[in-house]
Amino acid sequence: MHKRILIAALLGALGAGAYAQTNVQIYGTLDTGFVKETGTDTRMDENAANVIGFKGSEDLGGGYKAIFQLEKQFLLDDGGYKDIDDASHFHDVLQRRMKGDSHLDWMGAANVGIKGPFGKVRLGRVNEMSVEYFTEVDPFEQGATGSTLAKYNLTRSEQISNTLRYDSPEWSGFSFGATYTLGSNTHQRVENEDGTYSHKKGVRNDGFGASLRYEGEDLFLTANFTRIADSAKSWVWNAGGAYKFGDLRVSLGYQKSQVKDMSDWRLGADDDFIETTGINQEEWQAGVSYEFGANTVKFGYSHGAMKGNDYLKGGNANKYSLGYTYDLSKRTQLYAMASYTDSSNDDVGSVYNNNGVAADSVTGVQLGITHNF
Repeated sequence: MHKRILIAALLGALGAGAYAQTNVQIYGTLDTGFVKETGTDTRMDENAANVIGFKGSEDLGGGYKAIFQLEKQFLLDDGGYKDIDDASHFHDVLQRRMKGDSHLDWMGAANVGIKGPFGKVRLGRVNEMSVEYFTEVDPFEQGATGSTLAKYNLTRSEQISNTLRYDSPEWSGFSFGATYTLGSNTHQRVENEDGTYSHKKGVRNDGFGASLRYEGEDLFLTANFTRIADSAKSWVWNAGGAYKFGDLRVSLGYQKSQVKDMSDWRLGADDDFIETTGINQEEWQAGVSYEFGANTVKFGYSHGAMKGNDYLKGGNANKYSLGYTYDLSKRTQLYAMASYTDSSNDDVGSVYNNNGVAADSVTGVQLGITHNF
């Protein structure tokens, strides 16, 4: 009898443990294919970021939940780490350069927080709102070869660390959000020659952001602003929207930014460092996508204008993208895309070319497969 009771108790404990894990979700994206662009050899590369993630919640009662999220990004072609070395991680470069490290174990989201009737608050590493929401205006979702020029803005960061993020509830399709990011030792004191002390000036500053968003059945609108931490108060703002006419979706967007002081910023795939203090950028974009059955055809046009400095010439760039996707299932998709980027000069090309090559024109083709789980 005692053995039966013990076995029943163990089974009950195991069952309770399994039940406690039902609020944890494992998810991810696997994406790879072939890319050929002017000036670089054929390579395997991703369109959507390869990631494995964990997220979950615990019911605290009264309509409140504890929430968490962890995401690890990686290279699918060789299974290696993804380092911070491109224009998708401006904030990471600023933060990690001061620490002498270009690697993050959790390069995607890594945060914990509370969700309730008031909305959602998260602390840690979170998605940057001006990228997260503006990405929806691009028919290529700021992927790789086909992406509009907004992806290559020097201030772009997909995620930001040391941040508190608030997301409001949704009211009839409307919502808003805000972030506050701690800078690196913004109140550091330095000793002067006369023995007195003063606060150190330079690139160090806290950051913040704000976002407005509307999402209805056919209409999507967004407007976002971010002041970037540790950048001498550099900033970026964007606004855009999209409307669906049945199976046809049309989108428009505009983005403007200023890098006030960011020395030694790595551009594209080049290992050289270039002074980028005082760089202003603007990007305009328009896109169209049409769905029919499992097929989607996409077209994107974008224009970039860059005001340079003594180290980096200013000028303009135009990009034209054409793409096609075929849904093998709800989770697996084949894609093909081609693009042409025409820049005023090599310096502008080094910023706006997807492969970072300093050339005034680049043609790119990409074929691949994406699987979500």
